[in-house]
Amino acid sequence: MTRLAATALLLVTVAFPLAVYPAAPVTWLVLGGLLAGGAGVALLAPPVVTVGGTLVLIAYAVGLLITRPATDPAGAIALGVTLTLLLSVVHFAARVHGAAFGAAVVIAHLRQWVLAAGLGVIAAAALVAVGGVGAGAFRGATLPVVIAAAAIGAALTVAGVVMLVAPRK
Repeated sequence: MTRLAATALLLVTVAFPLAVYPAAPVTWLVLGGLLAGGAGVALLAPPVVTVGGTLVLIAYAVGLLITRPATDPAGAIALGVTLTLLLSVVHFAARVHGAAFGAAVVIAHLRQWVLAAGLGVIAAAALVAVGGVGAGAFRGATLPVVIAAAAIGAALTVAGVVMLVAPRK
């Protein structure tokens, strides 16, 4: 059942970049992400699913870079939530593979995932609001400054995912 949920999340994830720009550079990256993510789901290997998710995220960024659409924070937030849930589901499935567990375990994990997704959405919405206010500071900024700001955001996102899937002691 967890593989089915992970597969559904993977398919939703790969749809995001294709919705932005369904052409050659994006579709090739999405295909690689789908193959790696599918292999990770089949093998219940979170690192392989992470590779697939990374390729899909890169495809999304390439699609946005090529098309330069209007700002869509809701789509980006939805992609982030879907990727986070995908990694969480595969990690959970790998940990409990072959084990018998009760509904209370699933409910507890669902609560944790919904809480993490909700906090992520709230944090992203707050960052969008702050970014809207601070956007004037980046007008005319050099590309390295913008890349450094994006790298800080990416590092914080990775730290959040690591905290989500790290074992509790």
